[in-house]
Amino acid sequence: IQMVSNGTRTFVFQDHIKKKLISEYLIGALIGLGLSVFIVYELMHFYDVSSANQIKFDYLKPIIGLYILWYLYLRGTKKEQKNKLFIIVGFIGGLCSIFIGAVGPLIAPFFLRNDLNKENIIANKAACQIITHIGKIPIFMYFFHVNYIEQSYILLPLIISVYIGTNIGKKLLGSISEETFKMIFKVCLTIIALRLVLGEFLFISM
Repeated sequence: IQMVSNGTRTFVFQDHIKKKLISEYLIGALIGLGLSVFIVYELMHFYDVSSANQIKFDYLKPIIGLYILWYLYLRGTKKEQKNKLFIIVGFIGGLCSIFIGAVGPLIAPFFLRNDLNKENIIANKAACQIITHIGKIPIFMYFFHVNYIEQSYILLPLIISVYIGTNIGKKLLGSISEETFKMIFKVCLTIIALRLVLGEFLFISM
């Protein structure tokens, strides 16, 4: 579902993609995914399990939630370090995607930059997530025994509905100012972060 959703947004907003940013993210993601394979392999041997599904990684959720809150509100104002920044973001996304699933909330704060407008944020965040989705599919199939073929029957109606929704969203986006969009973006991230933290501690299903 995440892959179809992000793929649709990437296609619809393709004119706003920054190739340098994506290429930097790709390099970092490949390194992160490679390291995640090593970690999963070692954990499976350590816990003596046949599938990585038997290992729980839920404790990472509140850590990620706290990190998002720190990045948004406590990090302070710093000069933007654009050089090679997204190699690091890609590494974080690639590494964590195996353990937490969708990395959207984790990498989202890095797109709140002065040189990215609302269309850039949507297009490039979606493209970066596509990279991690494609990279983790074979890992999930091999280590987690996920069978994507069994779920393929839902893809066509999903693609159609997501494509329609994305195009409607693109039209609505034109009526929202940059400041309003980034404020909404930040508020949504805050809510997600709080749910990641409180949901785990209060045993609320995420």
